[in-house]
Amino acid sequence: MVSWFILRDIMSVFKSKHVVIAMLVAPVLAILGYFALDTLVGEKPKPAMEGQSYPLAEKPNCRYASGRCELKNGDFELQLGARALGGDRVTLTLRSVVPLEGVMVALVESTDGDAPPVPMEPLGQDGLTWSLNMPRPEAERHRLRLAASSGGAIYYGDAATHFTLLENPPAWND
Repeated sequence: MVSWFILRDIMSVFKSKHVVIAMLVAPVLAILGYFALDTLVGEKPKPAMEGQSYPLAEKPNCRYASGRCELKNGDFELQLGARALGGDRVTLTLRSVVPLEGVMVALVESTDGDAPPVPMEPLGQDGLTWSLNMPRPEAERHRLRLAASSGGAIYYGDAATHFTLLENPPAWND
């Protein structure tokens, strides 16, 4: 009997049009407030400055046998692909959305390993595609470190090598 009276009192609250309007308007105001606050105090994107260095974020496709690995920072994006040459060698190919002045790659053991970097060779004059023949990485043991120069700025990143496990990677997306 007591529960019926409590339920009746709760339902009577929903008969007030002020409560119903408040329940509809509150989520909309919360979402608008979220975006307004981000616009007011959020970090504004800035163009890369000559002489500065910027980290590249590793995308998830580097961590599984996808045949591709992408590294990105804002509008700057690098796409890596690996094709088996036979035996214990692979050809690492890099494509960029902006022309690059140079690319250095190092195959290191674990995240705190160290190895001398090796320069990649450009394919063509536009600086958008680069290539390097290298030893096949062991996915559980090796990581790929690279640094690319574009417009006087240096972009650097670190990526897992699981993407190299796919024997016949898909063709590049154009």
